[in-house]
Amino acid sequence: MRYLNPIITLATVLGVALSVSAAHAGGIYIGGGVGSATVKDTTSTPSGIKFDESDTAYKVFGGYRFDWLPIVSLSGEVGYRNLGKPSNAAAEYKVDGFDYAALAGLGLGPVELFARVGGMQYNLDKKIGGTTTSFDGSAPVYGVGARFTLFGIGVRAEYELIDINKLDSVEMISVSAFYQF
Repeated sequence: MRYLNPIITLATVLGVALSVSAAHAGGIYIGGGVGSATVKDTTSTPSGIKFDESDTAYKVFGGYRFDWLPIVSLSGEVGYRNLGKPSNAAAEYKVDGFDYAALAGLGLGPVELFARVGGMQYNLDKKIGGTTTSFDGSAPVYGVGARFTLFGIGVRAEYELIDINKLDSVEMISVSAFYQF
């Protein structure tokens, strides 16, 4: 009987923790993250210099999560991201803007893998040789990630590709913290 007491206690604690976690599974959430953004481009100079630089990036976001099935979640999310000012001796790029996405997740308990599909309304400034050219528009955003949530507080890691047609590629890797109400 002495051996069953720790097992019963552990099962009770896990049951309560998972039920509280499940109670916070759906609803409104807000968060923010920091990471690195890499911009790749072939500059419009006669020599066609390749630009491949990274800088610190950040984002803030909010959304609503729907849990229709025990292991499947769908979320709608909006946010703002700033991809920093990656630069080298010949050029400097600045990209920022508002984004929106649908996230679909699959997981058990507090751990979940998810995919992102959405878009970004971007502002792009290319500074090459002292001349700045500005662009704005919309671009698709794709990504994958993983998140861990317990008692409404969570952490997630993501890789995202932002397909801006004025650039060869833009990637963002980030770690975020969020709170679900």
